[in-house]
Amino acid sequence: MTYYPDLSPYTYDPTDKEMLNIGWLSREHSYPTGATPDGLVYALIELAKNKTNMQRGMHFCDLCPDFETAQLHTFRGKVFIGSGEIRLTDRQGVTFSSPAMIVHYVEDHAYLPPEDYCTAVLSSTRGTPSTD
Repeated sequence: MTYYPDLSPYTYDPTDKEMLNIGWLSREHSYPTGATPDGLVYALIELAKNKTNMQRGMHFCDLCPDFETAQLHTFRGKVFIGSGEIRLTDRQGVTFSSPAMIVHYVEDHAYLPPEDYCTAVLSSTRGTPSTD
């Protein structure tokens, strides 16, 4: 997968909407780690159920130690996260784009997205956390 620094302008595919990249990680580049807000993983899973910009093929995590391990992380329960993007707009009108694989990055590699993104994710979903 292509690497983009957090909060850089989105250029992965042509779009009329200005967006900022979040979570386009690569083992070649360091990324912030730490404890994430309660409920973030579950909110990301909910958003990944309605991902957009699906591509042909599948992305495997290159942060995992080997291909066999990476293969295990293309799904989170019944939700496929090996392709597609999570897009959401915060209350200030800023739109973010993340690979659906961000679910795995946060949950298994301790990736800590920017605070504004976390707030937007948590604000975008309501109700009971999914365990799918």
